[in-house]
Amino acid sequence: MLFEINEDTRKKAKSPHELFMLNLLGFNLLAAPASIALDVGMAGLLIPLVLSLSVVSYIWIRAVRPAQDTPWFVIAHWKLAANRSRILLAGYIISAAIIGLALIVASGSDKAEILIVALTRVAIVPTLLTVMVCFALESSGIFMAGKAELPNDMVKKFPPPADVMVKEDPAANSGDTASK
Repeated sequence: MLFEINEDTRKKAKSPHELFMLNLLGFNLLAAPASIALDVGMAGLLIPLVLSLSVVSYIWIRAVRPAQDTPWFVIAHWKLAANRSRILLAGYIISAAIIGLALIVASGSDKAEILIVALTRVAIVPTLLTVMVCFALESSGIFMAGKAELPNDMVKKFPPPADVMVKEDPAANSGDTASK
């Protein structure tokens, strides 16, 4: 759904998506693989994870407890970014489960170190896939904020105040006039 939102508010609404994208790029696509390549062990996976979870926590806090003077449209985009961060968290949980299973399987093996290294690299795949999905979603979030747009289901969950005007959607109207 499109709204009539001023340019300054649109720029502010891009912030949560840009922050989430920096998190994805910096902590997931650069730091985690670099730490694996440097062979620093499990700490190399935990440090980017902790930093990424810190950014996700900040996004959630801003979505739940916005500043009093924050416009509705900006709050809605913080909520949208927080909702989309759940996808990344699901990837983390799946990866953690695989690593946990690898540790259990390797505990009784004489080649435990090789097993753990191999399965840890496999365990990273779900996180990398969810990072790619989040990257695409947040790119669209930046684009939507710039167009003063929100997904319809977000508008249903978090309706606009009376002073926010909905823009006429020409695509929606063209289908209505053709059927009449």
